[in-house]
Amino acid sequence: MQAVLFDFDGVVVRSMEDHYEGWRKALEEYGIEMSPEELYIMEGAGVEELASQFTRKFNLPFEAAPEIIRKKQIHYDQIKKIEFYPHLIDVLQWIEDKNLKTALVTGGERDRVIDALRSFGLPDRFEIIVTADDVRFPKPAPEPYLQAAYLLGVEPEECVAIENAPLGIQSAKNAGMRCIAVATTLSPMYLKTADVVADDLEEVLVTLKKMY
Repeated sequence: MQAVLFDFDGVVVRSMEDHYEGWRKALEEYGIEMSPEELYIMEGAGVEELASQFTRKFNLPFEAAPEIIRKKQIHYDQIKKIEFYPHLIDVLQWIEDKNLKTALVTGGERDRVIDALRSFGLPDRFEIIVTADDVRFPKPAPEPYLQAAYLLGVEPEECVAIENAPLGIQSAKNAGMRCIAVATTLSPMYLKTADVVADDLEEVLVTLKKMY
């Protein structure tokens, strides 16, 4: 193992609950009720893809997608709070102590990710940040993780990805990486395709030490 690659939402930052509330309120205006799992199972897709899927799933006009995105962002901005998961610093410190490389690989927007990291003084902890803006084919395609490995100068098989959703796990595995799934937003039954499923980042650290 030469590098540890992190998804962002649901792995580094506890934000999926706020994203869900934003989507829920936006769809509520169209008379739609959506459960958290309906969003979490699709995490990793970009906002345009999510809105497109929601219009199809809930039989809404395709042209409504941009307005749904706009409303979701308004609701999200009103309620969002930046909160990093417990034991994140412990994991990052262990990575630094072992001279391993690290990156963020996310379907989120770069500005939002950078702002969140800066607010906690963490931008220097990640050598590379790959966002939805940087790839042609987002998760579950392997491109985001392959690009991160390339930019780090590490072979994919020498990387371990930390994910929390099926699309992200599929992306990492398609890239030829080992993957630890952390059950922050979905139960382990949804995460079975990962090499290991952990309850939290403390357990992720235990698993990384075994893999090292």
